[in-house]
Parts: sequence; C-alpha cells; structure tokens
Amino acid sequence: LSRNGQSKINPRPGKLVIYCDSDYQKNGIEVFHDVLDCSSWVLSPTILVKVIRGCWILYEKPNFEGPSIPLEEGELELPDIWGAGTSEEQNECKSLKPAVIGSIRHVVKASNRCKENFVVCRIDLYTEPEGLGIVTSFFDDTEETGVFGTTQKTCSIKVHWGTWLIYEEPGFQGVPLMLEPGEYPNLAFWEKKEAYIRSMRPLKMGGRKVEFGGEPKIIIYEKPFFEGRHVEIESEIFTLDDKESEEKTRLPFTSVGSMKVLGGVWVAYEKPGFEGHQYLLEEGAYRDWTDWGGYDEELQSLRPIVGDFTSSHMIMYSEKDFGSKGSNINVLGIISNLKDTGYGLRTQSINVLSGVWVAYENPEFTGEQYILAKGLYPSIEAWGGKNCKISSVQPIIMDFVGSERGKVKVQLFSEPEFKGNCQIFEKNTRCIDSFTVKSSKILDGSCIVYDQEEFSGNQYVLEEGIYPDLTAMGCSPQAVLKSLQIINIELSEPCIALFEKVGFQGKKIEFSTEILNLQFLGYSPRIASVQVLGGIWIIYEHSNYRGRQMLLSPNEIPDWYKVSGYCQIGSLRPLLQKRVYFRLRNKETGKFMSADGNLDNLNLLRIQVAEDADSDDQIWVYQDGFIRCRMAEDCCLTIVGNLITPGSKLGLSFERNEDKQYWHIRPDGRIYSKMKPNLVLDIKGGAQYDRDHVVVNTVNEEKLTQCWEPLIV
Repeated sequence: LSRNGQSKINPRPGKLVIYCDSDYQKNGIEVFHDVLDCSSWVLSPTILVKVIRGCWILYEKPNFEGPSIPLEEGELELPDIWGAGTSEEQNECKSLKPAVIGSIRHVVKASNRCKENFVVCRIDLYTEPEGLGIVTSFFDDTEETGVFGTTQKTCSIKVHWGTWLIYEEPGFQGVPLMLEPGEYPNLAFWEKKEAYIRSMRPLKMGGRKVEFGGEPKIIIYEKPFFEGRHVEIESEIFTLDDKESEEKTRLPFTSVGSMKVLGGVWVAYEKPGFEGHQYLLEEGAYRDWTDWGGYDEELQSLRPIVGDFTSSHMIMYSEKDFGSKGSNINVLGIISNLKDTGYGLRTQSINVLSGVWVAYENPEFTGEQYILAKGLYPSIEAWGGKNCKISSVQPIIMDFVGSERGKVKVQLFSEPEFKGNCQIFEKNTRCIDSFTVKSSKILDGSCIVYDQEEFSGNQYVLEEGIYPDLTAMGCSPQAVLKSLQIINIELSEPCIALFEKVGFQGKKIEFSTEILNLQFLGYSPRIASVQVLGGIWIIYEHSNYRGRQMLLSPNEIPDWYKVSGYCQIGSLRPLLQKRVYFRLRNKETGKFMSADGNLDNLNLLRIQVAEDADSDDQIWVYQDGFIRCRMAEDCCLTIVGNLITPGSKLGLSFERNEDKQYWHIRPDGRIYSKMKPNLVLDIKGGAQYDRDHVVVNTVNEEKLTQCWEPLIV
C-alpha cells in the first residue's frame, strides 16, 4: 500500500522480554527487533517469555530455521522449550539443561495487519494439490470453516500475507500448525496427503498500551539507527531548531534520525509548536522515520501524553460544539470501523471523559492519527484534523501483563529540579541517611515524608506528581527529610466526623468532600476529637491547606490535641487516589469473588466464589459507588430481581444508576448495599449446587464470610 493519506499504515514497535530467573521481574533480556543468532545467550532451563507488543516467532536454530514457536502478546512459561526429552526427563533434568533459542523474528507490527508490506492477512485453501481444485480464501479469525456441518478437505495451501495458525478442530482447539507466507503445493510438511482444517486465525497485535505511564522518558538521536549525537529528555520539545529558546530541553541538533522511548506515551509532530502530522510513539525503539510511520523525515516537536490509562471513555458527536441535533456515540473500547456501529464516519466534536485515545481517519487504524487526552474538543481544529472523517478509534491502556500493579514508586533527588544523586524508594524507610532531599518525583501512588527518623516529626503528604523543590513539597527551604512511609490504597468512600469535645462528645460535623476553609463555612475550627469513617484524609492546621498537616486512615482519635499537637483544623480533604484493580478474597473461605457465565447473556451470569484463577473475571474496580468487573467494565455488580431480600443473588448489568447497583465498601471489609444498608455481601453456603454463589445477607458481626479482603493487583 502506498503512503498517501488514504492508505497510510501506522506501524508500532515490538518488544519481547525473556526472563531466566525464578524472580521473573529481574534480569530480563529485552528484544525489540529481529535477532538472527541468539544461540549464545545464557538461559535457564525454564524461561518465561513476556510479549509486550507485537507477534514474534522463536526458532530453535539461527537464521530463522528449525522448529518454531509463535508468540502473541501475553506471558508464556517454557520448560524444555523444544520438547527434546520425555516427561520424566523433563522433571528430573530440567534444572540441568539450559534452554537454547537460535533466532527470534518479529512478524506482526501493525494492528490487524501483517508485517509484510502492512497489508491485510489472507490464506487460500485448495481441495487439490498444486493449488488446483476449489479455492476458499480467509482473511481473519474463522472459528468454523465448515458450511452446514461439512468441512472441505485441503490438499494445498497458499499464504498470501500474515502468519497463520491452523487447527483440525473448530474453535481454535487442539495443537495448531503455524504457516508463514508462501506456497505449499502439498501437505508433506504436515506429513499428510489431505487435511480437514476446521478453524484458523492470523497472529495479531493487541491494542495500544503503555508500561510506564507515569515515567515519560525518550532518547533522541541525530541520525538513523541510533547513531550520532543524542539527548535524553523527559518533557516536551516545542521546536527543535529554536536557537533563541531558553528551554532547558532544547536539543543540540535540528533533526531527528531515530528514537528510543523508554517510558510513557509520546506524540511527535511534523512541524514546530505541535502542528502538522501526528505520530504516536509507544515504548520501544524506532530506527528511522519509517518505523514511526512518518510521511517523510520531518519531525520538529514532540511531547509526552499524561493521563490515567486504567479507564477509557469518550463521547463522539457528529456536530460541532457537542450539538444535540446530530448523532453521538459512547465509546468504551476499540472500534476498528465506526461505519459498522451505525454512528457513521462524520465527527466534529469529542468529549474525552477519561483515558487517552487515538482516532484514525480510516478503518483498521490507518491513515491520519489524532491523539486525544482527557478534555473537550469542540471542533476538528482542536485535535488537528484536516476533515471531519474518523473511521476507527482505540484507547491507550496500561499494560497489566505481569506488571507490578499498584506498586508505589518514589524518586528522591539530592538537588532541586531533579538533579544530583537519585534514590528510588518502593517501601517504608525508617531512616534516609544517604543524602539530603531537595526535590522529588512520585511516579505512582502516594507517600508521607517526615523531618525525623522512625516516621516521626512533621508530616508532608506527597501525591502522584513532580516536586522541583522543598517548597513545592510543602516544606520550608531549610527542612531536612529523614524518613518515608508509603500510603496504602483505601477503597472505602471518604467520610469524616469532627467533634467539639474529647471522646466524641458535643457538637458533631460530618464531611465527605474537601473543605477549603472550615471557619468560612460557619464552623468553629476548634476540634477536640476525630472519627475517620472512610477513606484517607489530609488534615491541615490552617485554612487553604496551609500549616502543619497530618494523614489519617480510618480510625478514632478521642483526643486530637494529644495526637497532633494543635487544637484546631482549618481545612481538610480526602487523599487523591487513582482507581485501582483488585481481587476480593473472602476471609473465611480464602476464595475469590468471580463472575461466572457468558457476557452474551447477562441474565444467566452469576457471581460466585472460586479458587484463584488469575483471570479477568476475578478482577474488580470500585468507582463512584459501582463495582465493575474487568472483563466487562461497561457492566456493574447488581442485585438480581426486583424483590431485594436476604439471600438475593448477584449478577452483572449495564449501568442504569439504579439503587441496587450502588455499594459501600467499609474499612472492616464488609460491602454494604446502599439500597438496603442492613444487607452485605455474603456466601450462600449449604450443600446445594449454588453453595458458592455470592448473595446479600443481613449483617452478622460473627460471620467471616461477610468480610472481604481487597488485594490490589
């Protein structure tokens, strides 16, 4: 396909990581491009292969020869990789014989397209040898090739484009055979004369993704293939050739030959000032301008995209300024062709409610691309469009495959503006004695830093973000920070009660949202005792979030002055927390809450407890009172039926703002129905078939089956 506006392909970088140790988060070998000979690599007998992006083939021998293993995005553990020994030998000797990989090839690097010329995949099956007889062509996943229960025999095959997996069973069952582009005049390679192929599919890439969304970093090289001068940057470049610019990130050269994106999602622009053609840059290596899908070598500005990559939702409108006269569509995931939705291809305004999106001029993610972060786009000019045609869209999501989700990461620097020595902290530290802290970056999560050791002295709460100096961190310029404490996730909804007398006596005032100035609202700032009923709160001595501060988790403080050292509260607010994914483990049975059933028929789907399966049907997210399952985030947990009584079962349904869809997670692990506050989630029990079903039951303080432990994933 030519590289004009109507057929432009947007290639993506590949990434594969091979782990050799028992600790699969360390000592990984990263692969970004084809490797002709990797037989000298020192590998362990059992390896874990994590495909971050693209589709790959492992070969036993160098130069892409010998037996092969196709890999799509995800994780795969490979003991005795080429199956040389018997099962007993594998068990006895697997610790002795190291794995050997001869070569590695990157075969798919564009969504729904194959590598060769970036064209649509195609395979032809012939009923006779030498490409004779009846021919049947396939272009995409085919779960059943038969017609009316009859499967046509295959005696020869031609793979035009793509790398295909063919199966002798329907529904992609059984052991697949991999076929690469080429002509197969007979089935001698399969040791057959004829075969009945029941299903097949081409290898495909997944959607756009990011591993280190909060750590934008890119290395720019002056020449292709990572040669010439280079510079590492972490912030935007407004223009490459502005010699008068005082920007600290101005490049020492005026052209870009190649790039390595180490973290975050970046957008490169053809012209200065973030104008012209847009090129999305995912984490990976770009050897020259063809690797990022450029129209030519011209690239004059770039910037990182900041956003929450865990949730994606936008509304597209056919009229300008979000006009109600035209049509609109709510988008929650990938759409390869908007024409198929009935909405059409005309879009003149977009409201991105959450996440980061990529919109494409043509179907199948081709043509001009426009990167859309959270916010309002009242016209096509707002997103840099040349016309109002958008044919396909996809969100950029956080890569969850094997990642350490929810892990806090703090960078402390010995000089202001993130200079000097750098230390990374991921757990509580009783004494910071390596250097004096002058600036910091909170890459994920939140923490408290103290001006004394052992988590004592004045507290300074740091939420996710960057703090170029001590003043930005809320400290005095002379402050010396001596210890650091990680703040754990709290799922309960924010609620706090303040009392005018000690022991929770006297007048009580209760809040669930931030209060900038307690006295301005007519309340006395003199507070004697505090109850944190839910959420995590930051309490400030003075109004407008000034003065000494203290972080409070769900707890009771009968004497506020004794704990804090001051007798007033000027302002307070809940701690900012990103929405997180978690699993719910029942404290009595140890089993996990799971969604069991087919999403095609929600009426038959039920919620039950099951053993740990590490699958999406056991992963949940809590937001705005709704509990959603990761495998269907447009649905939420609900009580089944209109008569809500103890013993009523649970299911999933589309969000309708119904009372029975709202839940309240308490710090003690109980999950209350907001519609019936005396009912909590419980396990039915008994000896019947539905003993593992999750139901609502009357609160019983002695029943541990009503207590759930959220495990952040």
